Formats: sequence, C-alpha cells, structure tokens
Amino acid sequence: MVNIIRTIYRLTAYRLLGPFIDAIILFNISYTVSAIFTYLTETRKLKAMPSIRKGFEDHRIDVGLIDNPEYTAIFKRIGDAYNKAKAEQKNIPEPYRVGILWQRNLDDYCADLITALHGEDVMQLQTLLQNFHREKFSGGLQGAVDYFHMKEKPLHKYLFLNTWYKFYSMYQDVAGSRSKLTYPMVGNPVGLYHDGQVIPLDAIRFHASAIGALSLLEGISKPVICEIGGGFGGQAHTILSSSGSSITYILLDIPEVLAVASYFLMASLPEKRFLLYGEGPLYPEKFEQYDIILMPNFVLPKLGDETVDLFLNQASFSEMNSSTSQEYLSQIERICRRYFMHINHNKLFVWNEAGKEITNIPSTQLIPSPSRFKKMYQYPWLYTRPVEEIYYKGPESYFAFLYVRRSTVL
Repeated sequence: MVNIIRTIYRLTAYRLLGPFIDAIILFNISYTVSAIFTYLTETRKLKAMPSIRKGFEDHRIDVGLIDNPEYTAIFKRIGDAYNKAKAEQKNIPEPYRVGILWQRNLDDYCADLITALHGEDVMQLQTLLQNFHREKFSGGLQGAVDYFHMKEKPLHKYLFLNTWYKFYSMYQDVAGSRSKLTYPMVGNPVGLYHDGQVIPLDAIRFHASAIGALSLLEGISKPVICEIGGGFGGQAHTILSSSGSSITYILLDIPEVLAVASYFLMASLPEKRFLLYGEGPLYPEKFEQYDIILMPNFVLPKLGDETVDLFLNQASFSEMNSSTSQEYLSQIERICRRYFMHINHNKLFVWNEAGKEITNIPSTQLIPSPSRFKKMYQYPWLYTRPVEEIYYKGPESYFAFLYVRRSTVL
C-alpha cells in the first residue's frame, strides 16, 4: 500500500510541483515538520531571525585587507607551494594518491580554483579565496554547506537554528567560563551573528574539540600538533588562537584543500610564522622556528620518529579507502610520541575504484597497534549535523577516540 501511495504521489503531485516541493522539503516531509516543531517548541529564538540574516550577509566590504602588501603577497606563496606539490604528486605512493570520491569532488566543484592556482592567476585566486565560504569548491570542506542550503531551501533556517543552539548549549556545559566563541572574518563566513561576531555552526565544533586537545598538552613545552585532513584550517585556527602557549601546528592535506587552508590561516593569523611546501626543509629540529607548517599529505613519511605530541583527525579517516587510512595509522604509530585523537563515523562503505571493490575502515576499527597505544576513551560525538545522523544512521554514528602511547602512560 505504501509503495502504491508513493507511486501515485510521484505521478501526480510531484510531477506537477516537484521543483517547489524540492525547495521546501528538508530531507523528507516528516523531518521538515519535525524541524519546524522543534524550533517552535524548544528553540523559540524569534530574535535570532535577524541574526541569521546579518550572519549570512556579504561581509567582504567589512574586511580591509585588499591593499595590504603583506596580505596580497600570500597568494603568490600559496600558488608556488601548490604547483610544487602538484609536480611531486605525480610520483607518490598509491596510499597517498587522491581517492575516487575526492577526485570526483575536485572534478565537479574545484575547476575554477585549480585553474587559478595552476595558472598562478593571483587576482582570480584572491577573488575566489576571499569568498571561499560561499564558493562551490568549499562544499566538501564544510565551508559552504549552510550557505548553499540556505539559498536553496527557505526552511533550512529553522534546522540551522535548532542545530546551532543545540551545539552551543552542549558547548557551554563543557566550556563553562571559556564559552566565548570567536571566528575570523576571513573567506566571507556565514553563520549566526552572536556577541558581535559571525559564528558558523562548525566553529562551535572546533571550539569543543580544541578544549580536549589543549587539555592534553598542558605542561608540555612547545608541543607539536599534526592534523591529517584539516580541511580549510578551522580546527587549527581555533586551537592556535585559544592556546596561551606556543605551539607548532602541522597541517597535512591534498594540495587543493591545502591552498584554501593556507589562505585562511595566513590571513587570519598574520603574526604567525609559516612554512609552506617548497619554502624550506622539514626538519624536526627546526619545528620551533615555525608556528604553522602547511604540507601536502604525502610528506607524512618524512616526519621523524616520535616527533609529534598530538595527532588529530576529524571526519576523514572513515571516508578514505582502507589502504590509505591503514597507511596513515602505521605512520602515526611511528611518529606520535604522546596522543592520537580522532573523531569519525562508524559506517562501512563499499565502492568501486578502477574496477576494484574498495572499502573504508569504520571508526571503531581504526585502532593503532595495542602494543604501542592504549585506548583512553571512546564516546559518541554529539556535535553531529542532522544530515550526518541521517546519512550515517543515528545520533551515535560518530565516535570520539583518544589513544596514548604506552611509553607515556604512568
């Protein structure tokens, strides 16, 4: 009977009103009704509607960086580093090559960015990166998700508000007096206008993760953090700007993503000392000379044994094919001298790549060698968007893990 009703619906109402229905419905009808009901009964932030409008306005006119010579010089550095990385990428080992899922994302959404980077078109690169939170190439980096959803679906504002205040409430419970949120006006961000700032939804997640990461490093002089798959650099920025001590932060990603992260971090933290690919050797004894080191992912094997205090990964290990994530785990076992923290989904994927069946490794199976590392915790990660809960099946689809190297266990 249900199938008959669905068939009749597709042949009648949806056939006539499909575009209008697609613009209104959030995932499905029941979820749409639930989102509005939750807003009216629980969120009830009527005054937040103007804050959403203000948070999604174009903010580029408010950022006076264009005529700053030091600012404009970073685009040349980013282009040079990108092209050097792409030249080296042709000969890297298989596990470090771009997988089919990310390659599709690059092919479908990143053509303009790649053209500007490859052609060293500084003006076009500047135009794109100054607006990256609203450009299609940031869709896979979470940088543009809410912007496009808000444009496409008028009711998304209710879902956004519900999720924003849910995240903020959880964050306040953990952060206490440290619950002040900050986010730089770099890349034309979108979010809720809160306490005089635009705060994207993911900024709350970054702050929540930063509390856990920084608590592990207390008492360590000039710690070294390495984040694999750091996206546009939001987590790196939050940790560095929240820390009261000196940190060396290494961020590894594929060259296209790394270009966006390089811009975001160099524009938002101009006082920091940066090392980009091709600008100098990556020696552990020279880590203290830099605050932020931005390198392509295939540089990982060049890091020395036990030279990193904390490895981080969020929402990417479980997206990779199993051979790649296993290679990363093997390198982490060698390089990490203290902590390995990751937050990933627990769903098994199977897809075809070059005629072969490929699988990922679900998060509960992403385990470093038990002889070298001890698991300190595993718990459901609650800062999940509704679309993530739907796609990965349930509110406990994501888990947070912490492992500690056994030599450091008291």
